[in-house]
Amino acid sequence: MGRYRGRSLGALILLGVLAVSACQSPYAGTAVSGGSGSGALDAPTEAKVKQIVRRFKDTNRTPGVLVGIWSPKGTFVSATGVADLATGAPLRTDMQFKIASQTKTFTANLVLQLVGEGKVALEDRISKWVAGVPNGDRITIRQLLNHTSGLADGFTSPTVQGKIPTGCTVEELLDAEAKFPPVAAPGAKWSYSNYGYNLLGRVVELADGQDLSTAVQQRIARPLGLHRTLLPTSGNGLTPPFTHGYGLGDVGPTQAPTAADDATAIPASCLWAHGAMVSTLSDMRIWSRALATGALLKPAVWAEATKNTVPFVFTGNYNGPGKWRYGLGFVESGGFIGGEGSFAGYESTTMYSPTLQTAIEVVSTKNPNAITPPPMFQALAMAVYGTSLGFGLTPEQALMPSFAGAAG
Repeated sequence: MGRYRGRSLGALILLGVLAVSACQSPYAGTAVSGGSGSGALDAPTEAKVKQIVRRFKDTNRTPGVLVGIWSPKGTFVSATGVADLATGAPLRTDMQFKIASQTKTFTANLVLQLVGEGKVALEDRISKWVAGVPNGDRITIRQLLNHTSGLADGFTSPTVQGKIPTGCTVEELLDAEAKFPPVAAPGAKWSYSNYGYNLLGRVVELADGQDLSTAVQQRIARPLGLHRTLLPTSGNGLTPPFTHGYGLGDVGPTQAPTAADDATAIPASCLWAHGAMVSTLSDMRIWSRALATGALLKPAVWAEATKNTVPFVFTGNYNGPGKWRYGLGFVESGGFIGGEGSFAGYESTTMYSPTLQTAIEVVSTKNPNAITPPPMFQALAMAVYGTSLGFGLTPEQALMPSFAGAAG
């Protein structure tokens, strides 16, 4: 997922529009809405959800938490805390934020669209598209999509890390990441690789004949009506209203950041295809359904993408003790499909269950967190639907601090 924690702006290291009416909440700094559609959750369920949100915020000591639940049982959308520690401005549910490695779901979907059009094949070797990739004549597009290529993560490159404050070109990014030796033979094991997704971004550009940012807009954002979702071509990509994110200095997983830890200004170009996009709660809700149902893909391609998913465990126990699997460009747990992202200042996950017709989204404006968004999503899902979803953990286990802040 591309977990990154910044200790200083000059030396970042790897760690890894919804309009609502505000109402008084049981805890300060929270705007809550039933949203549109199915109405509010029943009172006992809403009380459980609010308690879970409170625990997540208080344990992590994150400045702000965005939560969205859209289900046949009801809707819950909330913004808890502040968007800017320097001014005390409250967090709002319509604010833009960095989605970090949830970007991968967009990049992968573009590749799969091109597979459906016959422009790319899942069994193509990456050497057909990009020269100089370690084991490039043996690594397939399929293996890049599900992180079984054996390629190193790449984002740890000192060259890349040194350029984060000022920005990277795609060529600089790919050249630097290619210098890392593989961590495994192609197909031998699951190993998270940001480099692999930057290679997929380049494949999209070469096969589609346009830059990746334009492809995201033309092939995904515009067809779905995602009004504030984009891959930036300069700066951090955020436009008002947006929330600040905090993850500089030595902020720990259960430590409250200060205004000096503001990481919002960090440009996005060194994350590119693997983690540079920005979005909103409402946009990501729409995207989650399209992603999890293969709405933009040929049925045969979507069937292939969801076949033979790979069990995985992130370094540092980032996803908690539950069961997770990786498909061709998405994560899956308990029948929910989606993505997750973590970069200096922001952590998030967005998941959708086609069976339950339910989307659940969690955003924290701090990185790192001891209770991370993936198990937080599981806790929320169990609050709505009970414990028999197949997550492989109890609600209490989902809310136990499990991440120490040192993932890879």
